Amino acid sequence: MAIELTEPAEGVAANLSNQRATATAAIRGVSFALTVFEDGEIRDLTVDEFDRVVLELPTLNLRGFGDPVAHRASNEKWFTVRDLAAAIAETERLTRQQSQWFGGVDVHHIFFEGIGKNDDGVWEIYWGS
Repeated sequence: MAIELTEPAEGVAANLSNQRATATAAIRGVSFALTVFEDGEIRDLTVDEFDRVVLELPTLNLRGFGDPVAHRASNEKWFTVRDLAAAIAETERLTRQQSQWFGGVDVHHIFFEGIGKNDDGVWEIYWGS
């Protein structure tokens, strides 16, 4: 995931590559792209891979670092990989500003690690650094 801010991110410490947003920085935009690591190479997903059904749910409640966001399946039955990717991007666009990391919005934990369903029925988005 890539997060565009109104102000440039800065380093957390001189000897670390970790980045943090300033306290006054706001999110301008969020982009999220899925790729596959296969045979030592990174490649884009194929059309067939994007069209695979991954969740047979009419509604998906997703939570990143903010409040849950409800998403409706475009066909009212299931989510494809493409639908899920769009729902993740939209969730983060709407709620990432609610996160806090080193005094500003979290721009460091941006590597998608998957989703998992919580006991309350909300699907959590897992982000790594």
